[in-house]
Amino acid sequence: MQDMCERLILEHRSLESLNAEDCLEEIEQMEKEGAKFMNVNKTDVHNKKRKGAIIGAAVMTLLMLLTIIIIFWANIQDPIPTGLFLLLEGIPIVIIVGTLISTCRKNERNRRRRKKMKLLSIEYIPGVDFEPLGIVKGTVVQTKNVGRDFMAGMKTLVGGEIVGYTEMLNEARQIATKRMVDEAKEMDADAVIGVKYGSSQVMSGAAEVIAYGTAIKYK
Repeated sequence: MQDMCERLILEHRSLESLNAEDCLEEIEQMEKEGAKFMNVNKTDVHNKKRKGAIIGAAVMTLLMLLTIIIIFWANIQDPIPTGLFLLLEGIPIVIIVGTLISTCRKNERNRRRRKKMKLLSIEYIPGVDFEPLGIVKGTVVQTKNVGRDFMAGMKTLVGGEIVGYTEMLNEARQIATKRMVDEAKEMDADAVIGVKYGSSQVMSGAAEVIAYGTAIKYK
């Protein structure tokens, strides 16, 4: 992507003369070759959600602290039984602790989801010590609609690539890979090695794809 941007800058092309379709085709080709692009809007949404959760937790904590102070002040002005006082003071304290724990756990889950996972087909990483965490996998059963199946059947009469089935298997591999990566992130892994794919026909026009490997943690 950097090479593409540098080339466009060197060509001194204006926005009016830029062919958007050619650029999109080039980007699609990069994606097929393994390049990944960040959805800025999606990233902004995640950041807003994280900030919103933190602000909400802070507001709740301040309200509970204010409640504790008010109850304490009211007890000084007009004392109540000790048991009732401890109960009234304990409720906001429990809420504060629960809010902080929930916020920390949510932030940790979000951190794991944003974590970039390295996927390797080899069984080791040269020069890196790691600890195996266990096997991770992702499976999916993918199918095409009746129209695609009909067109695929017609394609068998003349030969050649069945594009509909190729797209189906590519989509299935992407979904299976994502599920495998999500499982590895839940284990707080840094990478998945020995990644392999398998597929089998479940029924006519439907295929099961599985992605599996070993999740590892760097030492």
